[in-house]
Amino acid sequence: MKKLILLLFIPLVFACDTLTTEELAQEVKQNMIEHFAESDDWVDVKLVDFSLVHKGGNEYKGIVDLVVENPVADLFNNMSEQEILNKNIEMTYSVEVIYDGEMYSWEIITD
Repeated sequence: MKKLILLLFIPLVFACDTLTTEELAQEVKQNMIEHFAESDDWVDVKLVDFSLVHKGGNEYKGIVDLVVENPVADLFNNMSEQEILNKNIEMTYSVEVIYDGEMYSWEIITD
């Protein structure tokens, strides 16, 4: 089983209590976008959608939809099968999030 480990521990600075699931989803989504922009491992990746549900305790399960540029599409000048070798590839991954009320971490599962 192959996992892309993106365990990022992010401290949250809020004067209020814990975040709701929707607020946590927004925080994690924004952090993913920033991570993709800064990371060499995630070149030309755009986050399309992210949803999150509370599993129980401090565990959350999410789904992230990404659009990744197809690296082989530019190798073919006259593609007769344009539909197959589309310039962008849509991918969906599971995301595991741990949130203890102060800090969160997220991991994209790429099996």
